[in-house]
Amino acid sequence: MPTKVSSVQSVDRAFSILEEMARNGGEIGLTELATELDLPVPTVHRAMQTLVNLGYAKRNGTRKYTLGASLLFLGEAASRGMASWAKPSLLSLANTCGETVNLATLEGDRIVYIAQSPSKHNMRMFTEAGRRVLPHACGVGKAILAGISEAKAKEIISHTGMPKYTETTHITWKSLQKDLRDIQLRGYAIDEGEQEVGVRCISAVLVGVASPTAISISGPATRVTNAFIAKYAPLLLECASELAQEFAVG
Repeated sequence: MPTKVSSVQSVDRAFSILEEMARNGGEIGLTELATELDLPVPTVHRAMQTLVNLGYAKRNGTRKYTLGASLLFLGEAASRGMASWAKPSLLSLANTCGETVNLATLEGDRIVYIAQSPSKHNMRMFTEAGRRVLPHACGVGKAILAGISEAKAKEIISHTGMPKYTETTHITWKSLQKDLRDIQLRGYAIDEGEQEVGVRCISAVLVGVASPTAISISGPATRVTNAFIAKYAPLLLECASELAQEFAVG
């Protein structure tokens, strides 16, 4: 019995280390990591050596540890799994509202689209699964930023910058910060053609999911009107809640 408990504890510590590294942008020093996890440095060092040997962590030239390439395989498999689980919900919402529905997640400081149920209209939005975009200029990105701590959101933006794509793109933290606070109050994000002119989108974060994830409805601004948003935002939030329950850990 003691051996079994020790084994589970070791696995728990390994995942705690990986999650803490991810929260710190994928790079952290050993002492800082031990402090954050409230564990002895030797304990963290032993676990880290195992992760390094397995390719899930790597020591860089600054004597810090970064997330390793082996995690890419797990991440890609997890994304495929999420896409498969979410497909019925995405399809149902797309059929109901008539517009394209996307599922996207935060990987590092980029938004990655992992699944889509396209609109049946001839003029529709299409985003290929695997596409990576910056979070400040899209509905799913803003929904995710609003769902994490403001300090973490600001840190991400400091890494990515805020390039201007259209006249409505946020190009200052102050402007984006106000929008994120409005999103928190409203419950969902609105993309007012901030990445592509003429495209409008509403998006909601999946609350409680380990990997920050959001769902969106997007289409031409001529169809995604204020009346459309008022009608379908509640269904978007309902779908996000259902998916969150399915994806949530624990």
